[in-house]
Amino acid sequence: MARRSEEQKLMRKWWVLLVGAAIFLGLAYGFASLAIDSGSLWQYAVSIIFLVWAVKYVVRGARLAFSR
Repeated sequence: MARRSEEQKLMRKWWVLLVGAAIFLGLAYGFASLAIDSGSLWQYAVSIIFLVWAVKYVVRGARLAFSR
């Protein structure tokens, strides 16, 4: 139970969210590059999903960083 609360506290830190956003942006870029090369629609869909998650993490991280 203590481990879970530590993870929840960590996800409330702005820098962790921005690092996660950078990772999701990298994954979105990678899948978009693969999708452009292959023309695969599922790779386009995965890249869009990662891009949406990255934007969510950036917004949450910015709110936490500038809320104080």
